[in-house]
Amino acid sequence: MRISTVRIHGSVLALVALVGFPASVLASRSGPIPGVTGSPASGGPANTCAVCHAGSGGGSGSVQILSAPAAYAPGTDYLLTVKITDPTQAAAGFQLSVEDPAGVHVGTLAVVDAVNTQLNGLDPNFINHTLTGVNNSATNWVANGSSASYQIKWTAPATDIGPVTFWAAGNAVNNTGASNGDHVYTTNVTASAAEPIPTVSEWGALALAMSLLTAGTILVGRRTPRAC
Repeated sequence: MRISTVRIHGSVLALVALVGFPASVLASRSGPIPGVTGSPASGGPANTCAVCHAGSGGGSGSVQILSAPAAYAPGTDYLLTVKITDPTQAAAGFQLSVEDPAGVHVGTLAVVDAVNTQLNGLDPNFINHTLTGVNNSATNWVANGSSASYQIKWTAPATDIGPVTFWAAGNAVNNTGASNGDHVYTTNVTASAAEPIPTVSEWGALALAMSLLTAGTILVGRRTPRAC
């Protein structure tokens, strides 16, 4: 219940911000408002970084969620990388969330690189870049092949809750300081729950079955030696 409350609270704050301020003010190099990943918790595909970066459009780049598990094991930590690439831009920021099909935040996001990433100050169920992170991406943009990468940690829920989806938005900026002329990209990756490891009793039954099968094969194939 607490997670759902935080999610709604963050969405309300984002809505108030959107109504009260122009996009040029909302577009922040130090970190976006919560709920701009295009996810269900963000309000759908229309709510991305482009909401604040007026005049932004698509480009020839992409955003990727690297190392996201195809299947998660409950309680396990996963190191994820959000990579934004765009050969026509000069720096990039991001935001990521992890949700169930209903848009409820699941698991726990954590910062592993406090210099370049941070939990969103209005809703910690979203994680995004810092001011230094964008500045560093600009400094290393060319050396990194016109891309920027941000590492984060996600801890899976303690129990199997079914499929979860990683949602990310990447904003490749032209680094002019204005809120237009940027390229916003979104992506998502769904992970199912990992198959449970067989219990000891299941392993025991399997071992017994294999033993009986092997013994039967040996008995059938054995011939009694004949005297000369």
